[in-house]
Amino acid sequence: MNTDQVLKDFLIGKYPQIFCEKCEMTFLTNVYEFGDDHVLLEKRSLGLEYYCGAIHKMKLKKVPEIYRIGVVDEEDNIVTPPSQEEIYSGNETDYRFIYVMEKLQHLDEEDAAYFDRCVKDLEWQKEEDRKKIYHGVTKRYNAELAQDIEKLYDYYDEHKNVLAWDLHGDNLMRRITNDEIVILDPYTRRA
Repeated sequence: MNTDQVLKDFLIGKYPQIFCEKCEMTFLTNVYEFGDDHVLLEKRSLGLEYYCGAIHKMKLKKVPEIYRIGVVDEEDNIVTPPSQEEIYSGNETDYRFIYVMEKLQHLDEEDAAYFDRCVKDLEWQKEEDRKKIYHGVTKRYNAELAQDIEKLYDYYDEHKNVLAWDLHGDNLMRRITNDEIVILDPYTRRA
């Protein structure tokens, strides 16, 4: 894939927008058609940058296929991506981060409600209660998902001067191909 051409095509409006209220409200993300199996995401915050950092450092498994193809400013100029120091500075950016991601589907109400109950306020739980929550996710879903949530929490804890914990039912989605639950966008910037 020629990412420069994809970015240029994106900027001239080649990709039709998918209007998904959950994506817009939950992720503050615009979603665009990009073939049968993938979408383009336009993110106006650093949330996915934090998440991609966690994916690589913590070797997470229950993640969507996602990669950044470029960064543009408010005048539609393609710009150099910010450094890790800038990303973790605690400052927000005016840039728009463009990603390609596999198409996913939102969880049903029952699964979303379960995750809202158990992982939404994980940062306020005692360590022993967090371990019970991870065990509950293992029993109800699988150990890999529970381990990834635990690793995400550890990453949050390491960067909590910059990150805010934002994992809840709408931030977990299912793969269309096999119904596997994956995690998406579990952090936001600490205000």
